[in-house]
Amino acid sequence: MSKKSLRDRLNEFQLDWAQAAVRSKYLNEESFRGKKILLIGEKSSLTKAVAWSFEAWNDNYSVGLSVTHMSMDGAIKHYAGPDFSPEEADYVILTGYCCREVSFTVEEEIEYLAHFFEVAQTAAGYAREKILLLSDGRVYGRLPHGFAASEYEAGETDPCGQGFETQYFLQALESIVVSCARDAHIKYHILRTGLILGAYIDVMEHNAYRLARMVAEGREDTLEFSAEQSSYVNIHDVLTAIQFMLATCESNKIFNVIGKASNASRSEMVTRLYRNFPDQCRIGLRWSEKKDGETGILLNPQLISRNKFSSKVSLEDGLIMLVKSMQQQKGTFIFDNTYLGKLTAVQQLLLGYLLEIDRICKKHGIKYFLAGGTLLGAIRHHGFIPWDDDADVMMLREDYDHFMEIVQDEVPDNIFLQIPSTEEGNHNAFAKLRINNTMFSTLFTAKFLDMHNGIFFDILAHDKTANHKWSQKLHLYGTILGRALVFRKWGNTNIISGGKHPHVCAVLNRIKRFIPMSWAEWLQARMLRLFQHRKSEYLYDGMGRNLKRGPFPKAWLDEAVYVDFEGYKFPVPKEYDKYLTWLYGDYMQMLPVSERQTSHSIVVTDLGEYSHYRCRDYR
Repeated sequence: MSKKSLRDRLNEFQLDWAQAAVRSKYLNEESFRGKKILLIGEKSSLTKAVAWSFEAWNDNYSVGLSVTHMSMDGAIKHYAGPDFSPEEADYVILTGYCCREVSFTVEEEIEYLAHFFEVAQTAAGYAREKILLLSDGRVYGRLPHGFAASEYEAGETDPCGQGFETQYFLQALESIVVSCARDAHIKYHILRTGLILGAYIDVMEHNAYRLARMVAEGREDTLEFSAEQSSYVNIHDVLTAIQFMLATCESNKIFNVIGKASNASRSEMVTRLYRNFPDQCRIGLRWSEKKDGETGILLNPQLISRNKFSSKVSLEDGLIMLVKSMQQQKGTFIFDNTYLGKLTAVQQLLLGYLLEIDRICKKHGIKYFLAGGTLLGAIRHHGFIPWDDDADVMMLREDYDHFMEIVQDEVPDNIFLQIPSTEEGNHNAFAKLRINNTMFSTLFTAKFLDMHNGIFFDILAHDKTANHKWSQKLHLYGTILGRALVFRKWGNTNIISGGKHPHVCAVLNRIKRFIPMSWAEWLQARMLRLFQHRKSEYLYDGMGRNLKRGPFPKAWLDEAVYVDFEGYKFPVPKEYDKYLTWLYGDYMQMLPVSERQTSHSIVVTDLGEYSHYRCRDYR
C-alpha cells in the first residue's frame, strides 16, 4: 500500500510550512529530482519538518527524491522515496542543536562533542555533494545593544561568565563540521537561524513562544519593558532557506537567515499581540530600574540576501498563526488584520452589488453565473472566501452584450459603469461597476488616479472559440497578443512571455510604440469575438485571468442551478465541479495558512460613507 500524502497526514498549519519551499519562487521540481537526502540528528519536530519539506517535492511533482533520517545512535528511519544506504546520500543535513536547549554538564558536553566528531566524520564521508549544519544566533554570544551580527562577526565572549556555555558548544559543533568537511574534501554550508517559531514546532522556549502561549490561554501578567531586540524566523523560511542553500548558494560559507520584519523586543511583541488579540492579550508592561538581564540575538542576513533570498513570513503573521494554533479554534483560519479591519465592509458592498446584478438580470431575462473566486466561495464556503476582497460574475457573450445595453438605465446613481466607451483612458477588456466617492486602487490602477478607482465589481464574458485544437491555439495566441498590446501599452511596460519567446517579445515591444491604442483595442475586440457568429462547442476565458488555461466545453455553461451564498441564492453552472476543476484543479483544497491574505494588491482604500456598510435584507 502506498504511503499517504502529506495532505492526509498533517494538519493545515504543518502542511503550510512543509510545502513552503515547494511554493517558493527560488526552486523548481528539477532542483532535487532523484536526490538522496540524509538527515542526521536527534529525533525532533525540527527534524521531521526538514524531512517533510523535502518529501513535499514528491507529493507535488513525483521527482523520485528520497529522505532518510539517521539518529545520533545510528538508528535509521526512512521518510520518503526509494530506500537508500547512507553512503549513497547526495546531501547530508545535520540538525545539530539549532534552537534547542543546551543543558549539559561539562563532562556530558565533552562526551557529546567527541561523539558528534565521529558522526560528522561519517557524514562527511557519506555526502556526495554537500553537507549542511543547522545552527543559530546564540553562537555569536553577547551582542552590544542594537548590534546585528553579520556572518563572520562575533559578540562578547567571557569564559568565566554565566550563559556562555551554549555559545562555546555551538561554535564547537560548527568547527567540527567545517574540519570534517575539509578533511573529506566535501563542500559544506552552515545555516544560522534566528529564533525559530512556528505552529506545531517544538523548539526551545523563547519570548515569542512564551508570549503567544500567554495570549492563547488568556493569562494575566505584567512584564518589564525591554529594549533588547532579537531576530526571529518562521519555520517556513528556515525550510526554504535550507533547500535554497543546497541548490543555489556558493559552498563553504556561513549564512544567517531571519524572518520578514522579524526583529523585535519582548515589549514590541506584546504590542503586536495586543493589536491582533485585544480581547485575549492581558499582558501589561511596567518600567523598572532593575532589568532582568535579557540580551538580544540580532542577526544580519546579508549573504543569503545577496543571493537574492528574502523571507516571506513576518513575525506578526507568525505570532498570529502561533496563537491560533495553540487555541485550536474550529473553523477556517484567516488573518483578522486584513485591510485594517475593512474587509467585512468590502464584502458587504460586494454582496450588495451581487443582489443588484441579480435583480437586473432576472428583470431582463439575462443568464449569468457567479465566477472565479466568488463561484469557488459559493461551493466551498457557501459565501465569500473568508479572505477574498473581490467578486465576479460571468455571462455568455450574447447575455453580456444584452446586459451592457440596459445596465446604465438600471443601476442606482451612485454606481458607475466603467468600460472604454464611458471613460477615456480606461482600456479594460471587461466591464467594471464602481461605487462613486470611494477608492479601491490596485497597484496598477493607482497609476491612473484620474480614472474612477472606486470599489469595483467585475463582469466578464466567456466567448466562443474554435472546435479544433490547432485553431483554438491560434485563437488563444491571437487573443494573448491583442490583450498584451493593450495592457502593456496602457501601463507603458514591456511585453514578456516568461522567457519562452524572447525574440517575438522584443519585436512586439519595438512595434507597440507605433501602434495606436485604438488599433490595439480593435485587435483585442476582434480576437474576443472572432467566433461569435459561428457554431462552436467550446468557450474560453478571453477577458479574464484564465486565458492560458485554454478552452472548455460550452455545455458546462448551458444550465444554472442556485446555491447558498451569504444567506441568499445565486446561480452557478450546473456543471460547476467540472468548471472549477478546470479552473483550479483540486478546488476544495484551501490556500496555505500563511497565504490567506486578500487577493488584490490594494494600495489606496477609502470606503467613504460606506465604511460601516451592511447589506440590507432584500428577501
